[in-house]
Amino acid sequence: MIILPLPARPDWRRPPIATLLLIVLCVAVFLIQGKDAQRMQAAQQYYLGSGLARQELPAYLQDLVARGKSDEAARLRQTLAQRKAGPVQQAMDADTDFMRRLHAGQVITPADAGYNEWRSRRTHYDGLLEQRVTPRYALQSEAPTPLTAVSHIFLHGSTEHLLGNMAFLFIVGYTVEAALGGWGMLALFLLGGLCAAVPDLLFPQPGYGLGASGAVSAVMAAYLVLYGVRRIPFFYFFIFVFGVARWPALAILPVWVMKELLLRFVFDSESNINYLAHFAGFLGGALLVALYRWRRGWRSADSVQREDAAESIAQLQAQAENHVAQLQFARATADYRRLIHALPEDAGSAEAYLRVARLAHQPQARSEAALHLLKLTAAHPRKVGCQAVEEALNDSHPRLPRLSSGAWGRILGRLLECQRLDSAEKLALRLAARPGDEAVAADALRRLADACRDAGDLSRARRLLTLRQTRLAHALTPAAAGEAH
Repeated sequence: MIILPLPARPDWRRPPIATLLLIVLCVAVFLIQGKDAQRMQAAQQYYLGSGLARQELPAYLQDLVARGKSDEAARLRQTLAQRKAGPVQQAMDADTDFMRRLHAGQVITPADAGYNEWRSRRTHYDGLLEQRVTPRYALQSEAPTPLTAVSHIFLHGSTEHLLGNMAFLFIVGYTVEAALGGWGMLALFLLGGLCAAVPDLLFPQPGYGLGASGAVSAVMAAYLVLYGVRRIPFFYFFIFVFGVARWPALAILPVWVMKELLLRFVFDSESNINYLAHFAGFLGGALLVALYRWRRGWRSADSVQREDAAESIAQLQAQAENHVAQLQFARATADYRRLIHALPEDAGSAEAYLRVARLAHQPQARSEAALHLLKLTAAHPRKVGCQAVEEALNDSHPRLPRLSSGAWGRILGRLLECQRLDSAEKLALRLAARPGDEAVAADALRRLADACRDAGDLSRARRLLTLRQTRLAHALTPAAAGEAH
C-alpha cells in the first residue's frame, strides 16, 4: 500500500537549500560507499590467501560444538567441505560472541603455536575491513557510538534504497523547509534520524542499521502535522486500486504508522527492512512539529497559512466569476466586497467590484467600490486602468470623497498620463467648486493647462489658466478681507 502526498510546485525564487544539501550529501556518501565492494573483495582475497581461513574456520566449528550447536556446526562443516568458505566466514563474522573472544585471544590463544603470525595476519585483515565505509559508519545497535548514531542516517544499502528515500525527501522536504526554514529543516532531519534509531538502541539486533528512511519518515510526519486538518491531495495505490483523493493531512499519520507496524509484525516480519525505524521516525517528526505548533499557539507555519489564504482567495474568485456568469450580480457583489478586503491592492478585484455593483443596482456598493478604486489609484497610480479611474470618478458624482491634496494630485496625474484630458478637466472643475480644495484645484488647473498646451490645444490651455486665476483671486478675497479687518 502506498499513500503519498502530491507535491506542490517548488518556488525556485526561494530554493529549498537545506533539502537539496541533504540530497547531495546522501548521494555523495553513497558514491563513496560504492567502493566498499572493491575494498571487501581485496580483504576477502587476503583472508583466503593468507591462511586465516584454514586456521579460524575450523576453530569456529569446534567452538560451535562446544557451545552445543552441533547441528549448525555439521551444516557449516559440510559447506566448508564443498570448498565454500564464504558462507562459513559470514556465519562466523555474524557471531558477535565468538568474534569478541577471537579478538581477545581466547579462541586462538598465545599458548598456541603460530599465535604471533596469526595475530599479525588478523590485524592486517581487520585493517582492510576497516577501510570500508559502511561498517565503520553504520549503526551497530550492540555497540553504538555518538558518531554512528548520526552518520548511519546518510548511508544507503542500494541504489533503489537511495533513490526512494531522496524522492520522498524532495516531495515533502521543500514544503517543510518553506515552513521551518533551512536550519529548522536540518534540525528536523537529524533529530528525526536519531528518533528512528531508538528501537535499535532499545532492542539491539545483530547487523547494521543504515539509511535515511527514518529521517525521511520524520519529515513526512512533520508535513502532515504542519497541515493539520487541511485537506491536501494524496496519491494512493493498493493492490490494483489507485487514484488521487483529498484527505485531511493529519488523518494519514495513523495510517502510515499502522502500516509500518503491520509490515514489521505481520506481513513482512522476516524482511531486513527496518520498519520500526520508520515507525519511530514518524512519531519523532510528529512530536517535534507538534511542539513547534504548540509554541505558536497551535497555529501552523506562516507558509502554510499563506497557502490557505491563497487557496481561499482562489476559491472566492472562482465563485464570484461563476455568479457573474449566472447573472447573479448581487451575490457577485458580495463576493467582490470580500475580495477587496482580502486583497486591498488588487486592481482587478476592485474594478470588477465596481462593475458588478453597477449591474446589481446597489448604490452603496458602487460608492464603496469607487472610493476604493480612487484610493488605490492615489497609492499605486499605474495599477488601475484609465477607464476604471474615469468610472470611479463618475460614480463619485455628485460629491467627491475627501482625500488629501497629494492623493488628488496623483489621481489627476494618472488621467493626464492616459491623455484623458476631458476627465481631468471635470475633476479639476469639481475640485475648484468645492470649498477647501482651492489650492489643489489651482494646481490641477495649471497641470491640465500645461498638458493641453503640449497637446496643441492652446485655446483650452488659455481658458484653464484664466479660470485658475479667477479661482485663485476668489479664494484669496476672504483671506485678504480678514487681514484688512
